[in-house]
Amino acid sequence: MSDTDHSLRGPFKPRVASKKHDKCKLPDVLAFFRQLNTLFSAGTPLYESILISADQTESKGLEQVINEVARAISSGSTLSEAFGEHPKVFKEEWCQIIRGGEISGNLGETLVNLSKQIDEVQKFRSKVIGSLFYPGMIFLVSVVAVTVMLVLVVPTFQQMFKDFGKELPGPTQTLIGISEYLRESGFKILMFVSGGYFIFRRWIKTSTGRIAWTRFLMSIPIIGDLMVQSAMQRFALNVSTLLGAGVPMLESIDAMKGIYNYNPIYQRSMKQVAQFVGRGGNLSDGMESTGIFTVFMVNMSRIGEQSGTLPEVLQELADFYRTKVEVFAGRIASQIETILIIVMSIVVASVLISLYLPLFEMSA
Repeated sequence: MSDTDHSLRGPFKPRVASKKHDKCKLPDVLAFFRQLNTLFSAGTPLYESILISADQTESKGLEQVINEVARAISSGSTLSEAFGEHPKVFKEEWCQIIRGGEISGNLGETLVNLSKQIDEVQKFRSKVIGSLFYPGMIFLVSVVAVTVMLVLVVPTFQQMFKDFGKELPGPTQTLIGISEYLRESGFKILMFVSGGYFIFRRWIKTSTGRIAWTRFLMSIPIIGDLMVQSAMQRFALNVSTLLGAGVPMLESIDAMKGIYNYNPIYQRSMKQVAQFVGRGGNLSDGMESTGIFTVFMVNMSRIGEQSGTLPEVLQELADFYRTKVEVFAGRIASQIETILIIVMSIVVASVLISLYLPLFEMSA
């Protein structure tokens, strides 16, 4: 046996293979598209590129899906058709973009652009979630801390106050009353909140509930602004990519219905825009008729249509709104963080003052 073989013996071995997980996540799909793009651009046949990419993925679920895609291609299906059979993994707009690349004969370039788009979406989502994560953790920790004080700390002081045999100050009595209510009815409150949440989840899954809830959120000053700006960024990014891949305008708008499946308001507006364009109208006029696109988006789209550079203009709009949403989300997170710290500091200070107020009076 060679020296190299002896060096690989023992419990410590090079990590030439990663441990696979069961779930199929967006980073796994992005890695698959990057590998597929690299192999296909290097001249590897599509079928072999997919098989090699299946072996390289770290997701067992995605590996199974990719193997099914390979079998569909070997049976004569196109790549977009094979991807379309797995809508939970490969989104509708991705299939439309790939189909445009197949029609135009630029599948390699299309895969490159699609990989960039998925990467941008992942980074954009990570930045927004990261901006809002810290304020959420502050709120959660603060609520837990106050609850522990009311349920565990206040009863200890309550027993001590009984031994004093004197009437307690008003704030202290109020605090003890809240503590007793939580200890006596805490389980009922928890069950009531859980039941309300369950009913609410069932309601927003209905068509009427989703529309009503989304409309309500979009009417709130800060949340609504963030939702609209995000919708503008998603519209500009996907339509520019679809048009750049050679997908016709009407089909690009139809693909947006699946992209906006999280927002029924914009999903319904895409049907209205598609009908407007199908009758021979312009995209910008169709967007304006819905009343839910920003004036800047409509005007810039109209300029792009008149100059014949609509995909390029929409790409610039996507970059503009992505930056705007990132800055907006960061500013909101900073403001929420400051407000939470102030509010929770006041709450904790009020609890402590109410607890020590009887001790101060007795000392006086």
